Amino acid sequence: MGQQRTFRVTEQLIPNKDYSDKKKALKAPIDGIRENDERFYSYVNKIIISEDQKGKIIDAMKKETANRMNHDEGLCEDVTRKINKAVTTFNEQVAEMKEQQISVTYEDHNME
Repeated sequence: MGQQRTFRVTEQLIPNKDYSDKKKALKAPIDGIRENDERFYSYVNKIIISEDQKGKIIDAMKKETANRMNHDEGLCEDVTRKINKAVTTFNEQVAEMKEQQISVTYEDHNME
């Protein structure tokens, strides 16, 4: 009787697919929000700046508008980063599920 031997391999059972194209669909609402923000802040700036408004209230409005614009852009950037990370993680998880570890045990008769 020979000696039993075992080896393990990981086999990919289903071909991998890249789901990076999903980023575009997930980012579409963010792009819409950005466009609306840009349009809104453009209107606000036209009203405040183009009419040569002056004074403490106008200065405060300009400052608040700039702060709000930066805050909103930061939120959009954060969501975009999270979308990228989520899609990457999803790709990795799907790839892992398409692999299976296989153990093969056999009897080696050459060792006799």
